[in-house]
Amino acid sequence: MSKTVLVVDDQIGIRLLLEEVIHQEGYNVEVAINGKEALDSITAKQPDLILLDYKLPIIDGPNLLKKLEAQNIFVPTVVMSGLPDKANDEMKAYKSVIKTIGKPFQLNDIREMVNHILK
Repeated sequence: MSKTVLVVDDQIGIRLLLEEVIHQEGYNVEVAINGKEALDSITAKQPDLILLDYKLPIIDGPNLLKKLEAQNIFVPTVVMSGLPDKANDEMKAYKSVIKTIGKPFQLNDIREMVNHILK
């Protein structure tokens, strides 16, 4: 059974790009455009990995993680941010976060990181 990656980003270009790259690596990809949609998706069926934008409409990245962890849902999460240093400091509070990466990012780095985490 193939593993599933949930891509959560409000920018359509980033969602489509990540969806294509991750799908090419043989993984199932689900997408969400905001934290509320992501929360609903994760509680319905937990993915194996979440690529989560730090700043999102409705429920932002940190609040999504807070809600998940309050429900004892811990999915390995990579947080993407235009301000990675600020995000990295804040993300240390969450057990689910395994890495914080800056935007823009290199697609090969994403490909290698996803494969490394899910292998």
